[in-house]
Amino acid sequence: MNERSGILPSGTPTLQPARAGSPSSHSAEMPSLFASAPSRVVPAVDSHRPAALRLLLTPDPAALGRRNRLSTFTFFVLAAAGGSGASVVAGLLACWALISLVLRRFALRLTASDWIVVAASLLFFAIMSFSNLHHEHPSRGLLRVGALLPFVMPLVLIPRMRLSQFRDTLPVAFAGMAVGGCLLLVIVLAEFFFFSARVQGFAGNQGPLSVTALLCAGWSILHLSRDSSRLQLSLAVMGALGGSVAVFLSGMRGTWPLLPICLAIAVFTRRRELAALWRTWSPVARGLLAALTVAVLAGVAVLVAPMVGARIGEMWGELALILADVDTPTSLNLRKEMYSAAVQAIAARPWFGYGAQNHWAAVSPYLDASVFGGISFTHFHNVFLTVGVDAGLVGIAGFLAVVVSPLIVAWRARHAVGGGRRLGASLILVVAFLGAGMTNIMFFHDILDAVWVFSVSLLAASVPARSWLDGVGGTKGN
Repeated sequence: MNERSGILPSGTPTLQPARAGSPSSHSAEMPSLFASAPSRVVPAVDSHRPAALRLLLTPDPAALGRRNRLSTFTFFVLAAAGGSGASVVAGLLACWALISLVLRRFALRLTASDWIVVAASLLFFAIMSFSNLHHEHPSRGLLRVGALLPFVMPLVLIPRMRLSQFRDTLPVAFAGMAVGGCLLLVIVLAEFFFFSARVQGFAGNQGPLSVTALLCAGWSILHLSRDSSRLQLSLAVMGALGGSVAVFLSGMRGTWPLLPICLAIAVFTRRRELAALWRTWSPVARGLLAALTVAVLAGVAVLVAPMVGARIGEMWGELALILADVDTPTSLNLRKEMYSAAVQAIAARPWFGYGAQNHWAAVSPYLDASVFGGISFTHFHNVFLTVGVDAGLVGIAGFLAVVVSPLIVAWRARHAVGGGRRLGASLILVVAFLGAGMTNIMFFHDILDAVWVFSVSLLAASVPARSWLDGVGGTKGN
């Protein structure tokens, strides 16, 4: 069934009237679903208070849910193209959600699916914070703890997101990514032609840009549906193109193999929608589309070929130096030495590590001073080693819980409304972040932390509460 039929609110107990012309095959079930939902506790408000104050303290939950569309759309536009603007928006939304919870504008209500994400994030936050406070001076440790606060955000973001119906959650995020990808295409092309051969956009660094661009490329395709207008179709395709071009022009070799994986997941997820779209076009339109696709791919290949050729040539040259046992401080050689030193440091203190402030001092005894003289890094270009040195094996366990939590939620809710796209989106998210983190950066960066936390919160909040608790699919979506 088309996702438009899945209008069960994620968390509000009031029954909304169906739109004219909307499917009603499940309307008979809806009263019973909502009858068992806990009623919202509305604080008593003096009727003599000003109308503006009453509206602030007792807003309509349905109106709050609809307003989530704008914040979700804005965040994902910025996640694709706005750099640290995404982390600022995520922080502001989390702060306002916390204030609203304190004012009891909505309830702190979490379902079983929500708790999987929330508990994993809080566990990771607690482990990393303990390591920092235990191994560092309290003042510096508190600063490190403050940098980890994004992992607390799901606790306040999800209850607010749960006020929205499904159509106001993930579909809006996919649309935002598509629009952001269109903007990103303009940004990276302008930077490439006028400023730098390796682009970084507004992210300020090629590493975070390549991760968010991977997510943008995959999630933009998830915006496609058989009901897409020409404008929506163009936005989805151009958004995916913008993300793909940004991945290549960033020059991040570790993310290049991840791009076809993310695109393949997205296309497979939307295969029925794409097939339905294809059947609606005339033979002439199909021929024109095929010719245009070939032309665009050829243009992209010509554009990125110099960058790809140069970076691959560098890689082969660095591999040759490693095989010749030449201790030249190249990118691959430094990684090899850091990986070996980090493994030895973890083995020396395996449980809770050394604290983030001390991780370079922890590996320094195992590094060749002639190669690393005057060189230091803020992370070890492998997220497992970075977390392992910072917080030991306990930290790695917490990190794995964070990574698998969206996959568990999406898999168990795969038959609920939007289940296909939710599962595809979670797979793309994990591939983009974890894959990039194997050779570069994944967490502990303001942009990446914000995008991960907001994305997993939305994935959890998009699961209809009753379908999860009953173990019933509800309305099957794609």
